[in-house]
Amino acid sequence: MPLKAGILVIGSLLWDAERGRPEWREDRLDMASVRTVTAPIRYGRLSGKGRGFTYTMVFSRSAGTGHAVVVRCTRDVSTPADLVAEAEALWKAEQPGAAPGRIADYWGCVALLCNPDRTIPGEVLKAWAERVAEEPCYGNVSYAQTEGRLINQNGLLLIDWPRLVEGGEPVPLDLLLATANDPEISATRPKYPNVNQIAGAWNAAGSRYAEYFWKNTDNGIRTFEDDQIRVLLHPREPGGV
Repeated sequence: MPLKAGILVIGSLLWDAERGRPEWREDRLDMASVRTVTAPIRYGRLSGKGRGFTYTMVFSRSAGTGHAVVVRCTRDVSTPADLVAEAEALWKAEQPGAAPGRIADYWGCVALLCNPDRTIPGEVLKAWAERVAEEPCYGNVSYAQTEGRLINQNGLLLIDWPRLVEGGEPVPLDLLLATANDPEISATRPKYPNVNQIAGAWNAAGSRYAEYFWKNTDNGIRTFEDDQIRVLLHPREPGGV
C-alpha cells in the first residue's frame, strides 16, 4: 500500500465524447499516461439497436494478441474501499443509467487483474471477492468450450498481465480494472462471429455504426482480425461521422 491502479480499456470508454465519459476520464484517469498494451480481444458481443446490431469488443482467452490501452488512475488504492470506488466509477462510465454502487449487469461486469510480479495485500483481494459476491448478475460472461472461464468466482480476470507494445515490458502498475462484456456465445451459437459476420453487420448498419471500428483503430485499439475486417468493410466516409 498504496497500490498503483489503472484501467484496461478495449473500446469506446477511451474516445466516446458522450454519456458522461469525458467527465469520468477527466476526474478519474491520468490521460497523459495512456499506453498501448497487449490483450486477447476480439469483436464478439452483438449489441442492440443503439449500436445498429453490430459487434463490440470482448476479452477472449482464445483470441490472438491484440492491442488495448492502459490508463493509470489518478488516485492510488490505499484501502479496499478505494478499489471498489474505482470499479463503481468505471461501471457508471460504462452504463450511465446504472444505479449507484453497481459494478455489473446481465451483459458484463468489472473484473480485476493483478500484476503477478507484485505483492497484492490479501485484505484487498478478500474485500474484492466479497464485493463481487454481493453483486447480482456478476460474472455472467460466456466463453467458448475451448477457452475456460474468463472470470473466476473471486472476480479476477483470467488473462495474462499485459505488456507494453513499445518495448515489451510488463505494464508497471499493481492492479488493473476492466469491463468484461458477455460475448455472443451460447449452446446454439457456440463459436465467436467470423470476420464476414462482423464486417457484414457494420456494412448493413451503415457508416455511422462502423465508426466504432474506425475510432478504435484510430486510438490504437485493435484485434488480431482487424486487417481482415478492414478489407471487407465499406470505405470509411471522409472525416468519419
